[in-house]
Amino acid sequence: IDSYGQCLQNKNLPNDRLVDTLTATTEDAEFMNFISQYKFHLAMENAICDDYMTEKLWRPMHLGAVPIYRGSPVVQDWMPNSHSVILIDDFESPKDLADYINFLDQNDNEYLKYLEYKQPGGITNTLLLESLEKREWGVNDINKPNYLNGFECFVCEKENERLQAEEAHRQQPDKFKMPAPRIAAYNHMGCPLPVPGHGSIDEIPENDSWKEMWHQDYWQSLDQAEALSNMIHQNETDPSKLWDYVHQLIMKRNRY
Repeated sequence: IDSYGQCLQNKNLPNDRLVDTLTATTEDAEFMNFISQYKFHLAMENAICDDYMTEKLWRPMHLGAVPIYRGSPVVQDWMPNSHSVILIDDFESPKDLADYINFLDQNDNEYLKYLEYKQPGGITNTLLLESLEKREWGVNDINKPNYLNGFECFVCEKENERLQAEEAHRQQPDKFKMPAPRIAAYNHMGCPLPVPGHGSIDEIPENDSWKEMWHQDYWQSLDQAEALSNMIHQNETDPSKLWDYVHQLIMKRNRY
């Protein structure tokens, strides 16, 4: 295993430019060309969450390497086919995983089965295909909004549909039914407190950047969601006041 990062580093990158993440970003051509020499990439997310899949997974697939992945429990739902990623959690021990990787490394036909999705017609996941076809947002597409703006548009469209349905009911109650309320449930956008991709939270020191970043972002997001809910209930329309509402929550919490 060649490790170029800070974790268990045993090899150095070819030059200092690639070491500096300010100059060599995740899509840097020189960096991508360098790592494309590998048949396998260890791809372990910083935290385990259903909808959290990052460049650690997509980068090797883009390059034509096979990801050895640990992260989102639902990752297979979004893979090109059922045989395009090696899931670490499918193996009972690191030795079993290592034996399987060695087997693939020594058997080209078996290895290439993981890259069949690169061939015409190789993407057979209907959920993925339908989602790509129907989505109204894009990636690096100037003709479509990005996923954040796309979600905002989705919320507005659904709210306008509800308002129109309510107005139709008021005008002609015998013809149009009152629309059923749309209530968000935890499984729509919920995400548990992040857990590390390896080991347990208790093993991580309190001053470690992982805890400072992931846990802080998690609780801050919950505060923002509650503040947004309070703004809606108080008919607040000025988005610049969001942080005022967040501050009120923090002050209230500190009093108790």
